[in-house]
Amino acid sequence: MLDIGIVGLDTSHAESFASVIDETSDMTVAGVWDGAVVRDQEYRTTFCEEHDTEQCSLSTLVDRVDAAMVLTVNWETHQPLATRFLNAGIPTFIDKPLAGCQSDIDAIAAATKTTPLSGGSALPFHPDIAALPCDDPNRTVFAAGYNDFFYYRVHLVDTVRHLADADWVSVRLSDGPGTTVDISFENGTHATIRFDGSPDSGTFSVLDVGTRTRTVELGSNSQTLAEMYRPLVESFRMVVRGSHDDTAQRLDAGTLLLAVEAAIDEDRTITPESESIDTVAADGERFLAQYEPYY
Repeated sequence: MLDIGIVGLDTSHAESFASVIDETSDMTVAGVWDGAVVRDQEYRTTFCEEHDTEQCSLSTLVDRVDAAMVLTVNWETHQPLATRFLNAGIPTFIDKPLAGCQSDIDAIAAATKTTPLSGGSALPFHPDIAALPCDDPNRTVFAAGYNDFFYYRVHLVDTVRHLADADWVSVRLSDGPGTTVDISFENGTHATIRFDGSPDSGTFSVLDVGTRTRTVELGSNSQTLAEMYRPLVESFRMVVRGSHDDTAQRLDAGTLLLAVEAAIDEDRTITPESESIDTVAADGERFLAQYEPYY
């Protein structure tokens, strides 16, 4: 049995992931820590009762669990929370976005030298997107989504990084309409992402043009979300068991998201060597101040 620690109850993901863990034969929610910045004590108590677990200190969780899921909404807390577990040799899941600055990503990377990292957006794990090939280089991927902001852009960035299955080499702001970027990857894959689609439809769309053409369009209803969470948690279970390792992809995707921000802000081509990446500092505290949880 794998004992999983839930770190942060801010978003609905904690409930969704814990429910999947409860239904998995070899995983259990062994303890919960919450920073009390979004949820009140009544919510935390109810959560623990529903998932047959208890609130713990971080030090207790480090001693108790086999793996941890860092789910705080303020991405500025991800690095200090996650590295506490990673440095203790505990495989760790970090919810999206990984981090808001390169120094945090570097610190996380240093802690993953002997401990695997998992996490990111659930969107690549939706069965319809997961069915798209990830070993087909020299193709073009078009993706579009909604809500043009750092916290939501990560869904599409993680998706195209997953589909490319290669490190990124350049990002530039596109001449196309809206907030659109072009991304090139080491294996010849090219991605074009438009981030500011209609918030009314709330959809994510992917057009994959390679040896054949495939399309996927997903709504934002609860059924669509549920179909993503189970395979995401299963992927994390495989990482914890040692049969899969997402570390390199998670770190590269995290830096790619910062490169996208830099390309949008500066309207020029960004590469992994660009100093502009080091100047990106997405404000997690500001996002937290306006965040309203949904159930």
